[in-house]
Amino acid sequence: MSTLSETIRPILRTPCLPSYSSAAVNLTELSPRTRFSNSPPTYDDATARSFSNASIRPPPNTPDSRSSETSPSRAGERFTPTVQFQIESSGKHWISLPRGTRPDPIPVFRVEEGRWNCSTPAYRSLRFSRSDNSCILVRGDDAAQMPICTTLYRFGPGKPPVFRLKNEESSLHGSASLAKICEEDSDLQIRPKSLTSRTQILKTPHGTFRWRYASRKERAAVDGADTLLICELIQQAVPANGMKMQEKASRVAQLVRGEKTRTPGTGRSTAGNGGRLMMDLFRWTDLKDGGKDTVECLFVASCICMLKKEVDRRRMHQLMAVGAGVAIIA
Repeated sequence: MSTLSETIRPILRTPCLPSYSSAAVNLTELSPRTRFSNSPPTYDDATARSFSNASIRPPPNTPDSRSSETSPSRAGERFTPTVQFQIESSGKHWISLPRGTRPDPIPVFRVEEGRWNCSTPAYRSLRFSRSDNSCILVRGDDAAQMPICTTLYRFGPGKPPVFRLKNEESSLHGSASLAKICEEDSDLQIRPKSLTSRTQILKTPHGTFRWRYASRKERAAVDGADTLLICELIQQAVPANGMKMQEKASRVAQLVRGEKTRTPGTGRSTAGNGGRLMMDLFRWTDLKDGGKDTVECLFVASCICMLKKEVDRRRMHQLMAVGAGVAIIA
């Protein structure tokens, strides 16, 4: 027994190391030690190209795949125009006499793919004298000039402009019949939101519309818009908590005036000049008896009315400037 213990004891004191074989190692082929990485694994070129194309191309039914003219509205919805028009109105410059503009026809051209046919307008707005703002809206190809919408301007406070849509049984033509419009029950009045506001409210059987001037943030969202007029559909919505009714505004039309869209010969400071009128008529597509055409006609007529109001404000400012100059001289 003692012999066995004496034999084991030296073995335990002597460490036993494994044997290794010598081999040459190229250190340049070894990658440096790194920590855990969040980067994705590498792919070959074909896989990377297909993945990149699939991530950039928008789905077919998303807002990004729609027309480039889309712009966010105040309610957060996307405005996608279904039809566009080019309104050609010379307006009124600052350096001019404070009198009414010439009764030149205002052509409205239908724009398709950024172009329009200058020979045949879709609509024409006609006036009959310099001193009268009342006008009629006719089809561009109608040689008889039968009005589809008549706008009557009345003098005095509390007398807003009136829109009279086409009546199949009537034969309104010329300025002689304009004085009878106020007696009709179907007159549509466009009223200011307040005494000093430029916002206008138009109540129609197809909805309540509000024309207003866009904010700086809204103008920045529309490419090339120096001036932006917005028409919104006003609806009363019940909130989720069921408390007080809330107002919901959805953009249905807008007039863009910029370097590429304003009427040639006019500038940024011109009042009442024309531009690109865009409409979203999707809500009224299924209406019968020409409801969609009626809404389109109302948008055109009310937009021209907003331009005429700009001219009226410009004349008022010119008269105030002339009066101030006379007072200083006197």
